[in-house]
Amino acid sequence: MTVDLNLVVALGALLDERNVSRAAVKIGRSQPATSSALARLREIFNDPLLVRDGRGYRLTPRAEELRPHVARAIAALTATFKTPSDFDPVTSDMVVRIAASDYLAVVLMPQLISDLVRLAPGIDLRVVAADRRSAITLLREGKVDLSLAVTEQEAPDVLSLPLFDEEFVMVTRPGHPYHSGPSTPERFVEHPGLLVSQAGDGTGIADECLAQLGLKRRVAVTVAHFLLAPRLLANSDHVLVIGRRVAEAAGKEQGLCVEALPFTMPAFTARMFWHTSTTNYAPLVWFRKLIASTAVSCC
Repeated sequence: MTVDLNLVVALGALLDERNVSRAAVKIGRSQPATSSALARLREIFNDPLLVRDGRGYRLTPRAEELRPHVARAIAALTATFKTPSDFDPVTSDMVVRIAASDYLAVVLMPQLISDLVRLAPGIDLRVVAADRRSAITLLREGKVDLSLAVTEQEAPDVLSLPLFDEEFVMVTRPGHPYHSGPSTPERFVEHPGLLVSQAGDGTGIADECLAQLGLKRRVAVTVAHFLLAPRLLANSDHVLVIGRRVAEAAGKEQGLCVEALPFTMPAFTARMFWHTSTTNYAPLVWFRKLIASTAVSCC
């Protein structure tokens, strides 16, 4: 059976107003058109729906039965065709799915969650791990709404916004033998490296930069998590190269030494990615603005 949505709206008004003239005014239609709608509805339901009661009308038992169902149907239709400007983060109860690298989750999530609790307490987050290889793929497969990653990967159906720039620093334990002499690339490679690599690679950007100087270090340990890496330095002579924000936080918490590298490494840019299909979707427009402002406040 094909449902005429105009009849649903007319039925809701008739059941609420119990009067053809008032129902017509409520839905912005003429009285004859509303009378025709009532006739059609009586035919569909095989029930008079409205019957004379003195100078007015009353609902039949079947009409009373229909009232809550029609009200829910109209509410669902209204929500379906709600305009973007109607989005209110305070009352929203949606779920937002984010793919984030370990590093960006550490930097951004504490402040983002604090902002959400204050501005949109009903929005829930689902954060999954991503690296520079999977950040775009997860978006294109529709598995997440946003990706936070450090990658130059491009796709015609994915847009991005830079969040902040970050430089690399070196992290060691206090009393590390490196600090007993001059800070040079040659002395840097004398000590075993600790590398964060989600793929388990034995070389990183630091190793590529050292190779340009004709130098090579031993990468003694690789781990997949940025939070774990600094904790492995306390009782070893390993040297960790990591972004400044996480390094400084770990340095304060664990009493580690954070200082500039003795060779040049390019900075990296943290970016937010989203699929073009969600560009104008009001809830995610608001959420992207929230992440951008969070990046400014905490970075």
